[in-house]
Amino acid sequence: MRPNCNQRMRPSMRSLAVSLLALLMLTAATVVVNGQVLYGSIVGNVKDNTGAVVSGATVKVTNKVTNQTREVTTNAEGAFNIPTVQTGRWEVSVTKSGFKTYTRSNVEVVLNTITRTDISLEIGEVSETVSVVADAALLQTDRAEVRAELTSQKLLNLPIPPGRNYQQLFRTLPGISPPTNAHSVPTNPSRALEYNVNGTNSSSNNVRIDGASQYNLFLPHVTAYVPSLEAIETVNVVTNNFDAEQGLAGGAAVNVQIKSGTNQLHGSAFEYHDNHHTKARPWQLAPINGVPQDKPKRVYNQFGGTIGGPIVKDKLFYFASFEGTNDRQLGARFLTLPTAEMRAGDLSGGGGNIYDPETGTPLGLNRVAFTGAQIPANRIDPIAARILQSVPLPNRDGFANNYYATAPYSYDKKTIDAKVNYNITDKLTTYGRFSFLTYKQLNPGALGDADGVGTAPQGGNTGTADGETYGLTVAGVYTLTSNFVIDANVGYTKQGTSSRQGFLDERIGLDVLGIPGTNGARDFENGWPRFRIGGFANIGVQDSFMPYTRNDPQWVYVTNFNWTRGNHNIRFGFDFARQTLDHLQAEWNGGGNAEPGSGGFIHNGGPTQLCRTANAAGTACSSFEPGNNWNSFATFLLGYHTGAGRTLLVEPPIIFKARAYSFYIRDGWQVKPNLTLTFGTRYERYPMPKRVGRGIERYDFTNNTMQVCGVGGIPEDCGVKLSNKLFAPRFGIAWRVNDSFVVRTGYGLTYDPISLARTFRTNYPMLLAFNIVPDNSALPAGRLADGIPPSPAPDVSSGVVPVPNNVNVLTLGDSFRRPYIQSWNLVLERNLGWGFTGSAGYIATRTIGQSGLTNLNAGTVGGGTASQPYNQLFGHRASIFLQNGLFNSHYDSMQANLKKRFSNGVQMDVAYTWAKAIGMANLGFNNDGSLAINDPAFIYLNRGLLSIDRRHNFQFNGAWELPFGKGQRWGSDNRVVSALTGGWQLSWLFGAFSGTPFTVSASGTSLNAPGNSQRADLVKSEVEKLGGFGRGTPFYDPTAFMPVEFGPGNDARFGTSAFNFLATPGTVNLDLGIFREFRITEGVRLQFRAEAFNATNTPHLNAPGGNASAPSRDAAGNILLDANGLPRLNGFMEITSTRQYGREGIDERLFRFGLRLSF
Repeated sequence: MRPNCNQRMRPSMRSLAVSLLALLMLTAATVVVNGQVLYGSIVGNVKDNTGAVVSGATVKVTNKVTNQTREVTTNAEGAFNIPTVQTGRWEVSVTKSGFKTYTRSNVEVVLNTITRTDISLEIGEVSETVSVVADAALLQTDRAEVRAELTSQKLLNLPIPPGRNYQQLFRTLPGISPPTNAHSVPTNPSRALEYNVNGTNSSSNNVRIDGASQYNLFLPHVTAYVPSLEAIETVNVVTNNFDAEQGLAGGAAVNVQIKSGTNQLHGSAFEYHDNHHTKARPWQLAPINGVPQDKPKRVYNQFGGTIGGPIVKDKLFYFASFEGTNDRQLGARFLTLPTAEMRAGDLSGGGGNIYDPETGTPLGLNRVAFTGAQIPANRIDPIAARILQSVPLPNRDGFANNYYATAPYSYDKKTIDAKVNYNITDKLTTYGRFSFLTYKQLNPGALGDADGVGTAPQGGNTGTADGETYGLTVAGVYTLTSNFVIDANVGYTKQGTSSRQGFLDERIGLDVLGIPGTNGARDFENGWPRFRIGGFANIGVQDSFMPYTRNDPQWVYVTNFNWTRGNHNIRFGFDFARQTLDHLQAEWNGGGNAEPGSGGFIHNGGPTQLCRTANAAGTACSSFEPGNNWNSFATFLLGYHTGAGRTLLVEPPIIFKARAYSFYIRDGWQVKPNLTLTFGTRYERYPMPKRVGRGIERYDFTNNTMQVCGVGGIPEDCGVKLSNKLFAPRFGIAWRVNDSFVVRTGYGLTYDPISLARTFRTNYPMLLAFNIVPDNSALPAGRLADGIPPSPAPDVSSGVVPVPNNVNVLTLGDSFRRPYIQSWNLVLERNLGWGFTGSAGYIATRTIGQSGLTNLNAGTVGGGTASQPYNQLFGHRASIFLQNGLFNSHYDSMQANLKKRFSNGVQMDVAYTWAKAIGMANLGFNNDGSLAINDPAFIYLNRGLLSIDRRHNFQFNGAWELPFGKGQRWGSDNRVVSALTGGWQLSWLFGAFSGTPFTVSASGTSLNAPGNSQRADLVKSEVEKLGGFGRGTPFYDPTAFMPVEFGPGNDARFGTSAFNFLATPGTVNLDLGIFREFRITEGVRLQFRAEAFNATNTPHLNAPGGNASAPSRDAAGNILLDANGLPRLNGFMEITSTRQYGREGIDERLFRFGLRLSF
């Protein structure tokens, strides 16, 4: 007899799986760690038809597609609780002697959600059966968190814009800002989106895929991996009052579940296409010198498929997904470049004076202006002239956005998601997931031989890039007894990426331009230096952090225990996260100015402006004659710079290791059948991150040295105290007033998971970010011909290293207080009938100890470098940044939601948020942003509306199966009509939301306060909104603001306009989809899809230009007019670009066509 292969296979597979699960649980249990919900729960109360409780009843649940079963018994109060249930649709049956058997099918279990199934038994024989089909649960009855689900049905039915990223639908959820594109493709290969939740930092969100953390240690505001839309079963998003089980998040805790196989074979194949013929002309694409321009070429294809089914029926299942993306475009970008007249020395177009820096006093007094703002040919610097020879001339009229650059762009990405589920026994189940991403990109520079910014529509790193990302999960659930369940998982994610700009095989700065001190012996130090001329496009390498290679692996180990005792469901567990940064990159990311490894120069207008008066001490200029961008270009053309530097990586590569530990315990207590109380606490610990073989670095304020922690006699933690008492209490109340009305309220405290590894990964003496700065803003810092002086690598063997006076440093104080977020809510939810539910509530957060960087070596107003405190003590002029948590922010909102579950062919969802967010207006997205004003006397000026404040956000989405054709209301009796009109579906995503705040800035020359930014003067009582966009048509009245040089009194002061004083334009957007489904056979269907994104072709306008020093002005400050009578704003209050709401640079209307086969 032939042996049964399945029988032979099962024991060995079972033994292997048991061994793996035991090892997994043992590994996780031996470290202190945070749990993450990967499953759901089924709870309920069993009564008879008189309302009396039924104890001792047997409750059995069965998954009808895998035949997995679980069984419990009701307690003395008639309650039952089945935790850690795999998601999907289950059948619930209840048996008890003396009662008819009750069966409820189609009970849906959702990720990280409690499904309530209350049951009433009828007196009779057990052999008799009462069967019902459950409707989808409408109310959230047993937990007080604020949450939402994005199902696979919703992900596939709604018109999701280019990229087809599940995070696009976060905009449909109350309290979440519309997600935006973030960073270049190489920095963010998965094309994850950035979003803020309830006024919190975008870095405090935590995403896990089947338990594996996607926390990006380097850029925590974007996730490491985004799976294919077709591979996702459901996305669970919790935005407020997390259960104690969820941590390492302050904004949103997001759980993504990859699909699993079942006993039936299912799959899909798809292709989506769009091109330049299917999109509208960009509104910025005006004729060039009267000649209409063709739309830039674009050919975009996204294709792939899925398949899933049984390997061994009822036991072993598989699922696999593949998706490919090919993007070919003629990349295009508008830039501002100097005209031919300007390059020849004619700077009269600026309308102001150009002063000779070689005249007058060292403070800039008594300077002599060049006649007619014309620089003589013999004064044009030869190095500046050589640089300009590589820079193309403008190809459009005017002085702003006068160059339209194009170059071929390509991007290819492939993703794979696979999953295997194994039901070993009724008590033991396991699964494993594998994900993979690979990409390649070509993004040529907009300036050709002079490189410059990339031409990709979404921006990003110039040059070539490639990389691979891996993801892995191994998880299991073991039912020890009917009331004690253990689940555990191990997750691994590794993001690898590399980006290189052009000309790295040449030393452009040293050998071609002849600038001493640029470039180096290593290839990542070669190519173009960077030249930043105020108001113009960068020349040379665009970004100071290029090139780079990054490999960032991370592990998470999780174990959870669930114990049901009476009316209490007690859950406790551990979580351990292990993260690594491994970078080959010469980047300073501690705030302030930094130049690339090839060197860089800044050219501002101070050296070619006139100082009108000096301060009383005669040490600095207190009043300047106004200048503009032409003064900045004059500084460059004369061969001067106002800042120079280079970033030297001493110990490549940069390797940092970080850890995070947590433990939690939570009790879900059903106080009464209609009242549930959840309370618990978490404990978290974040040890100091370490380099290989030693700790980080700390500045000694008493002697201008850096302590290298763990070297010489320096302790590994440098004596910095970290809190070991990070307890985070959580509680919530859910009161079911009746079957149609629920009241929920809760409070929770969470700690910001910020890792110091990102902030301190590049610090002196491992990296030298040195800068040359002038004595005051009227003087140049040097000449191009003088180059950049050498800065030798320091000796760290003693553990104490003197700090050069031109090197930026970053440090902690005696202690580091980890930021924490308090959140609370009060929500009312009601079943409105007809499949509708409505909810409204007050949602609030308070961020305490908001982390950021303070420049302790900032100068005072009008004091120049002489006022910098550590220049006075040690001659140190560069920045000294302290990482601290001294600031608070708060967010208050009203959030409302109206939902209609899918029935009668219609599903819809309406969400509205009214909110206000206030805090330190200028801190960045990574908790290591620096304040705009660091002068201690004026730090309070930083407070204002947060840049993420968005007062109103209305979202409306839905899908409607048109009521025509077979089985529908109309046309079902006529085969011809049915064939023509049947199978159509209309879907939509509509959003209308307020703009975000922005600041009106001005040149800091007159401020003369190193380490501080200037604001413009507000010279009118009201700022009129003109509503224009495009060149020459301002959005706000530009005459309402002036640089302080035109104001009364001393110029050395801050402008009178506040930070984040004005709002950017609001946004209205409509995405439409119309689909038709053809039934090929009973189980095979083909869907044709036509989608229109930004269907009304309404521009999603970006912020207006905010530099009040940009316009051409006369001596009185009036804005000059050009030959056509338009104000020469040079970008000020002009809107010349659009917002990137996750559309990869495509804002204009775009039609996409697709085919999807499912079986």
